[in-house]
Amino acid sequence: MDEQSRRQRRKVLEDKTVEQVGEAHPESREPAVRWLTPEELNELRRDMKEASAWARAELKRRKANR
Repeated sequence: MDEQSRRQRRKVLEDKTVEQVGEAHPESREPAVRWLTPEELNELRRDMKEASAWARAELKRRKANR
């Protein structure tokens, strides 16, 4: 999916109401799902990158210890 398609899909979802997208939290009535902020996305990407690097290093270490 290209960037323009993603933007269009996001716009469609943003325009929908909570009832159309999904259920609300029973106590707060807040949407059960929300978009991540740009800062949260960057943090998530950084965490995923670090986890991926750790996993590659761990696999390499385990292969060397066979």
